[in-house]
Amino acid sequence: MIRTVIIGSGSIAHARHIPNLWKSELAVLHGIYNRSYSHSKADAAKLGCKAYAAPDEIWADSCVDAVIICTPASTHCPYVLAALSEGKHVLCEKPMSVTAEEARLMLEAVKKTDRKLMISHNQRYYQPHQKAKELLEQGVIGRVLNIRSSLGLNLPMPAHIPEDYNAASEVLSHRIDLMHYLLSTTAKGVMARTTRVDNHGYNRHVTGGDDTAMAIIQYHNGVIASFAASRVSYNGNDRSTRIFGTKGSITLYGQKAPVCVEKADGEVDYCCLPFVPSQREVEQTQVDEAFFNCIYKDTPPPVSAEDGLRVMEVVEGIYRSNREGRYIEL
Repeated sequence: MIRTVIIGSGSIAHARHIPNLWKSELAVLHGIYNRSYSHSKADAAKLGCKAYAAPDEIWADSCVDAVIICTPASTHCPYVLAALSEGKHVLCEKPMSVTAEEARLMLEAVKKTDRKLMISHNQRYYQPHQKAKELLEQGVIGRVLNIRSSLGLNLPMPAHIPEDYNAASEVLSHRIDLMHYLLSTTAKGVMARTTRVDNHGYNRHVTGGDDTAMAIIQYHNGVIASFAASRVSYNGNDRSTRIFGTKGSITLYGQKAPVCVEKADGEVDYCCLPFVPSQREVEQTQVDEAFFNCIYKDTPPPVSAEDGLRVMEVVEGIYRSNREGRYIEL
């Protein structure tokens, strides 16, 4: 079994990674670390694992095979570099980093080791998104022309949320990676606007940063996509995406079904999928098991450091476009 330590025991660890570890056939929760040792001990007592008082204890523990980093993005780079240098495999939460330069440092570090570094862009593993990938590869709607995609989150923001928790880097990064996955290509350029529209509600705890991001992204295959991302979507989450092609369209997370194909000739197909939670619920994915599987089989991570870097390059392009008020070539 792959002995795994969770670094950062906040909501993302408890909502996603720890439940997936419990279900894993390849890994076991070996320990947990929180910057508050009292929190580490409390979590460890509940979970039946080891509590670590400092990151150095994790790096020095030869029993640890892998770590899952669930801390704020500003800490990802130093944790990843330290873990890789001490021979640990790493699953790092998204966004990969705060800057593209940090992502490049992490990419260069993993190239010098035989360890795995995977980025937790989990929306690739949502059932409707995987079905859309299958339909696109089958050419069901012909050549993709344009896409409209939204991601709005209705999540409480605790008082300790970091200032770098922005809509573009924390929310829109999900969609940036998803489109790279669905289209099997990368972004060519971007025009974007980021802003802060609410200083109340959940935002009262956040001292800075944008809460809303809009972007138009052009891809190397000619597709144009428009995006809306928000962390202040009060009263409901929004995961909807519409993909338009020469022979029809695909709607994901629509009002009638998780996946709907509408052909140009009028035919409509509501694709049958196993249970898909409502948009108000956490949708568990196979991202953790995919990480453990690539360690077990010694195969490349399905969401690589290169993938994470490409996302950060687009995020930086979004903020540059907002500052300069123009289209940015990537």
